[in-house]
This record gives sequence, C-alpha cells and structure tokens, in this order.
Amino acid sequence: MPRKTFKKIIVTDELLGKVNPKNKKLQDSFIRIKSTTSSATTTTSYSSDLDIFFCWNLLENDNKFFVDIRKIELADFFAYATEKLQWKSARFGRMRACLSSFSNFIENYYDDDYPQFRNIILKTIEPMPKVAAREKTILSEEQIENLKQFLLEHKRYQGLCFLMLGICSGARISEILRFRMSDIDEENTAFNGLFLKTKNMIKTKGRTKEGKMLYKYILKDDFLPYYHLWLEERAKIMEEKGKSHDYIFIDRNGDIPTDGVARGWYDDWDTVLGVPFYAHSLRHYIVTHMLRLGMEVDFVVSVNGWASSEMAKIYSDISDDERNWKGLDKLKDYVEKNK
Repeated sequence: MPRKTFKKIIVTDELLGKVNPKNKKLQDSFIRIKSTTSSATTTTSYSSDLDIFFCWNLLENDNKFFVDIRKIELADFFAYATEKLQWKSARFGRMRACLSSFSNFIENYYDDDYPQFRNIILKTIEPMPKVAAREKTILSEEQIENLKQFLLEHKRYQGLCFLMLGICSGARISEILRFRMSDIDEENTAFNGLFLKTKNMIKTKGRTKEGKMLYKYILKDDFLPYYHLWLEERAKIMEEKGKSHDYIFIDRNGDIPTDGVARGWYDDWDTVLGVPFYAHSLRHYIVTHMLRLGMEVDFVVSVNGWASSEMAKIYSDISDDERNWKGLDKLKDYVEKNK
C-alpha cells in the first residue's frame, strides 16, 4: 500500500538519441563538472532532470538549443510539468534549481562562446507554493509496537534491527545502511548513558560530494536487544554464504545491500501498519516521541546533528492542541478565580 504519486514517463532512449547534440554536449560537460563538487545523488538527479527537460524540448519546442530558449518557452515547460506531469512544489523546485544551476554553468564556463547568455530561470519562473504531494503518515506507538511484534514473530530479525536503528537514531535509509559493526561499541555512551555514540562518523546528507560527517546517537536500551538478535542470525548467514564484511545489514547473498533492498522490506510493513509506510516516518516518530516526553528542542536538534531548530519543527507531528502552552496555566488560574 505505497503512497500514491502520479508518474508519467516522457524520457526514452529513443528520444534521448534525438536530443539536440549541442544540448547533449552542454549537459555532459555540466554533469562532469558538477560531479566533482556534489554528491552522486545530486548529480544523478540533475542529469535525470535535464533528460526530462530536453525530451520535452524535443517534443514540444522544436529541439531548440538551450542558449536560444526564450522566457515564454521556459514558462511553457513549467506549465507542462504542472499540468501534464502533475508536479508538486518540491519536484517543481528541484527542476527550477537544476535549470538555474545549468544556466550558471553556461554563463560561467562558456562566456566566450555565448557572451550574451544570462541565467533567467529564477527571474522568469516563480517558485510554486508548497503543498503536500502525498498523504503524510503519522505512526502511533501502538502501530510501531504491532510492527515490532510482527517482525519478531516471523523471525524477520534483520528488518526488525533496521526498523529499530531507524527509530533510535533518526537516520535516513542510506545512512542506516552505512552503519558497521565496528561503529557500535556498547561502552561508548553519551547523554547519561541513555544513548550509544558511534565510534566513527557516519556520512549523512550534505551539499558536497563528501556529504556531512556526523557521529550518530542511538537510544541504547531500545536498540541493543534487536541488534543482538540480528547479529546472531547474521553470523550464520555470512558463514553459509562464505562472505565477510563489517556492514550490519546484508542482502540475500550476504553482500552490502542497496537502498532498494531496504525499500523492499516495506511492502509487508504497509499491510501490518494499515497505512502507507515510508522511511522518513521513523524520523517523524522519534522526534515527536522525544518532544512529547518533554525533551528540550535544543536536545533534539543536538542529538540529530541539525544546524537549527527549524528541522525539529519539520519533523514534529505534535498538533497545536497537544502542545504544552506556557500561558495555559495563567488562563486556568484566571478561570478558577472567576468561577
């Protein structure tokens, strides 16, 4: 029961083969330079976005050279993306950023060839107001407990360990899969012994190719029982497959898993939970859980390695009527006095 998202494919190998060669040359050069400073995820996304734009340009805009594309034609593309591809604000914004970065690249590196070219993307295309593209899943403690029991009863110990590491560390899928056994030292604790602190920094999402390196903190007592359970089974599998490496999680062959392997575990989780599951719901869950317990926002920010408290607001699912408003005690006193 995955979250429903409209998806229309307009890129094919056949169409890409017909893209204006001058556009393809600029794209290849841009991606090559971009890859030296940006993460693989970013460069892959930008390459995919440019493929979409140039296939549209081929089909709807006479395959024009990018340098010669006019403002009205850019507006036509984004109207097409909104109406035909049904893009929401985040997808719209990513393409807008991609074409702007591509334009800056041409302006900076090809100024001798195209001295009159200027980046007009941001001035021409207004940002789309932010709206939720998909229904948000807010997991309750009861749902999480039911999922844990299901995985435990069916002896799906790796999925259970993955689930608990996601909850207890607030890490993304790609970050969870980077955890190694050598990162976990049960004596290396923090915050009054309530958290494990990884012995090594973990690569997290960042603007550069190297990402942002952070020590990760894991709720110790909630995580370790399921970690031990999985390590026992993992050792048997690795011996059977004749494999040896330090990563906590493995695929069916005993090799280091990809994101796709982890996402495959979610299919059953949707059914058990009764709602669509997605990885970020675990981050929402643990942040909301800590705030409900009364943890300071600054602590939640610190333990997650965030730069500001804005991230805590994004991941908190506490509604306004659930919040502990300081002024309510004054209002309560006033009501009592005037009964």
